[in-house]
Amino acid sequence: MAFPMFATVAWLVWVLGQQSGIDGAGSLLLLLVALSAVLWALGLAGRTRLIVATLSIATLAGVVSATGQNIIKIAPAPGTVAATERWQPWEPGRVEQILAMDQPVMVDFTAAWCVTCQYNKKTTLSHPAVLADLDAKNVQLLRADWTRRDPAITTALGQLGRNGVPVYVLYKTGRTPQVLSEVLNVDDLRAAIAAL
Repeated sequence: MAFPMFATVAWLVWVLGQQSGIDGAGSLLLLLVALSAVLWALGLAGRTRLIVATLSIATLAGVVSATGQNIIKIAPAPGTVAATERWQPWEPGRVEQILAMDQPVMVDFTAAWCVTCQYNKKTTLSHPAVLADLDAKNVQLLRADWTRRDPAITTALGQLGRNGVPVYVLYKTGRTPQVLSEVLNVDDLRAAIAAL
């Protein structure tokens, strides 16, 4: 049971790193080490326990006061989100610009902490047949990263009647946006792309 819990902690530290940056993740790891020292000290016996536990608790308090703010602050979003080869960063008005050029658009509203989003990226959105269909229809791909709760993305989600991720939307000029299932599968996505 311990190893699944360790894996969960590792994943949560990665998510925290996505939200509050390397300082937040490093601060959390330092806090966990200090907390481990306190728990270890409480397991000692006799007078040693009192002395070491007191020092460990004082150290933990110092670590919390010195680095605690790094854990809870949201790191500023980078000026430019690194785009992948296929996916470009979403920004307000970008969908309308692409539609004005009479090209279809797919938007992936996602977040680093969203397990379903990560699953869909690995299984469906990167599937060779899906990518070939997107290329054949010249679908422009935008990724709206909601990891840091960007207010513009929150507004866009609200306009679609959604308040969380994942959300996948296909846009085509003259048609109502098509909101796809939260858990994507290759066949359904290919059928939706073919209908563009």
